[in-house]
Amino acid sequence: MRNVYLIFRRDYLGYVKAWGFWLSLAAVPLFMLIGGTFAIFAAKSSPVRYYAVVESGTTYGDAIEGEFVRDEADAGNQARDMAEGMELTDDQRDQLQDNAAAASRKFIRVPAPATDIDDLRPYLLGQQLVSGPLGDKPLFAVFIPSSDGKSLEYWSDDVSVSALRWQAESAMRRLARQQAFTEAGLGPDYLDTVDDSALTVPAHRIRTVAEQTTAGSEVTMADKAPVYVAGGLAYFLWLMIFSIIQYLLMGTIEERSNKIFDTLLTSVKLPELLAGKLLAVFAVTSTMMLSWGLFAFGASLFATSQIPGGASLLSPFLAAFANPAIIIPGLISFLLGYIMYGMIFMALGSLCDTIQEAQTLLSPMMILLMLPMFAIFIAFQDPGSPIIDVASWIPVFTPFLLILRMPHNPPMWEIIAQMLIMAATAATILWLATKVYRAGAIHGAGIGDLGGVVKRMFSRKKG
Repeated sequence: MRNVYLIFRRDYLGYVKAWGFWLSLAAVPLFMLIGGTFAIFAAKSSPVRYYAVVESGTTYGDAIEGEFVRDEADAGNQARDMAEGMELTDDQRDQLQDNAAAASRKFIRVPAPATDIDDLRPYLLGQQLVSGPLGDKPLFAVFIPSSDGKSLEYWSDDVSVSALRWQAESAMRRLARQQAFTEAGLGPDYLDTVDDSALTVPAHRIRTVAEQTTAGSEVTMADKAPVYVAGGLAYFLWLMIFSIIQYLLMGTIEERSNKIFDTLLTSVKLPELLAGKLLAVFAVTSTMMLSWGLFAFGASLFATSQIPGGASLLSPFLAAFANPAIIIPGLISFLLGYIMYGMIFMALGSLCDTIQEAQTLLSPMMILLMLPMFAIFIAFQDPGSPIIDVASWIPVFTPFLLILRMPHNPPMWEIIAQMLIMAATAATILWLATKVYRAGAIHGAGIGDLGGVVKRMFSRKKG
């Protein structure tokens, strides 16, 4: 064990002492912080624009305004629904709903300063300003009915922003339906009345009588949190495996080209060397992931602290993460999956002398890694899919898919069987990878000497 520790310490310190490691460690939180700040700033700084409708009455303008009112109501209702799991008073929920509704409004109707497009041109080009609730601003857009009455022309100097035009198109369709209802002897709000009378479809989760008595039957975030946590763990495993490629390939190539293996193997045995290196890379990637995870957790705490009662949003996720039925199979899958993929990459890296040779391996490695990513996406959308049931028995997919299936309570015999298959596969890969590593690192076999690699895989010569 001492030799394993010495190899582990040597490789781990060699990675973490490099400036590149700390730069890569800081890059992700920094980019997340910059990206999140930019997104928030962009949302808040998006200007509120003025528009006008040229018409003798208010029919078209009211129709467009009605679309914005409906959007505001939808935004407010969504905010209120999200707040259902939070410990808020009714006044706080109303305030949250009002804030969300107000934030969704980006266009305000003002009286048209002229009725002819030539007279409106200076206002649309920003040469003259119009008065509105937010002070004097340029006129962003104007709607003018065509001479034949078959279209509502949209005029603006900025053709890249189409949200207002889309709202107008939706409003005109709704207005046409209302007029058709009126001509048929129905009220103009007939369609809204029909929609309001439709049965709602609330989500309920079937539970045992005892559970339903204490937890109720409505679907809450506590019901959804285990799925999100399992998805996060599966993606975390994939990201960790993806991150080890560079360390394993580059480190192995450097030591092979510098003949460091010969020196190391005079002091330690090959299994000890492999164990130390695998643990070192695991520790390096764990350091990165733990740092990023702590940053994300801290950012979540800060974000929820800005919302009254927001801390209660994290409790279902923390409870799901502490659930032994999820975390124990997740940790076992995590460990076995890391050993399988890590040994594959380490063995292949031992066959390369140069970075150019390693690059020829990156494409199949990327394909090997992208397949589990596709499976993760499908499993997250539909964990009961027959494809997922079959793929979960394939060892290269099992570590990811078993984690994703745990919140859905798969049969215990399937969990045990798939863990045993993973363990057997990991042991087999470990044995084969040791042979390949010996052939590449000790006997000098290269990527172009596949026949020699196969021959040396079963060599009984000690490394």
